[in-house]
Amino acid sequence: MIHSMTGFGKEEELINNHNIIVEIRALNSKTLDINLKIDDSLSFVDEYVRKVISKKIKRGKVDISITINNTKQGLIIPFDKSKIKKYLNEIKKDFNINESDLISNLLTNSNLPSYDIKLNKNEKKKVKKMIDSSIDKLDRYRLNEGKAIEKDLRKSISKLEIYIKKIKSVESLRIKNKKNKFRNYFKILENKYDKSRLEQEIIYYIEKLDINEEIIRLKNHLKFFNSEINSKNDNGKKLSFISQEIGREINTIGSKANNFEIQSIVVNMKEENEKIRQNIFNTL
Repeated sequence: MIHSMTGFGKEEELINNHNIIVEIRALNSKTLDINLKIDDSLSFVDEYVRKVISKKIKRGKVDISITINNTKQGLIIPFDKSKIKKYLNEIKKDFNINESDLISNLLTNSNLPSYDIKLNKNEKKKVKKMIDSSIDKLDRYRLNEGKAIEKDLRKSISKLEIYIKKIKSVESLRIKNKKNKFRNYFKILENKYDKSRLEQEIIYYIEKLDINEEIIRLKNHLKFFNSEINSKNDNGKKLSFISQEIGREINTIGSKANNFEIQSIVVNMKEENEKIRQNIFNTL
């Protein structure tokens, strides 16, 4: 089963008059990289979030934010107002200052205000359920994206199978033409050659040109690739390895064929295999 590595999940709920928003995004990454942005009042979920994500997500750069929005309750002012008033009065005795500018600068250089909210046990459970739900939405998103990737992969594999058939049709004619050339060379030589040595050279030459083994291995790689697509496990790494083997056989066919028509087909096969590799890059 193929899952995309990118995805998105969001939950928003009003809990005890506090509008709480949970957002989770996932992008490509070779390892699991978790980045949290959680409101101070909701810090009790920090460990829970890491545990759940590590259990459900194997790879990807995961950004999750849990914030409180549009609430007027319990706003914490990050400084002592009475001290600020005294401070301003003292400053004004000796300096001509603009109070608005000074306060604006103070707010700019202070931590942003947060919300001092108190949640009971049941409300905390609701927040955790929101986290679970957003992760489930992320997983469904990745699964749906994975289905689209799987469709593209199967399409590319089918094209490669068609290209193999084209190569085989050209291959039979290619070998026939090579044999005819040898016969013509023999006639020109008029038996003035070492037959046993010539036979050895011809066999060696034909073996170097023969691409049947590469075609057989390539077909087996394609079958293996299709079987792994059907696997219930996340298999992005294995598919990546198989695509490398597919590319290796395609390259060998192109170098051994020494035939313009086959090499033209090989160029198309390389392009299709590159599409496969790009799609696999975005899978688990």
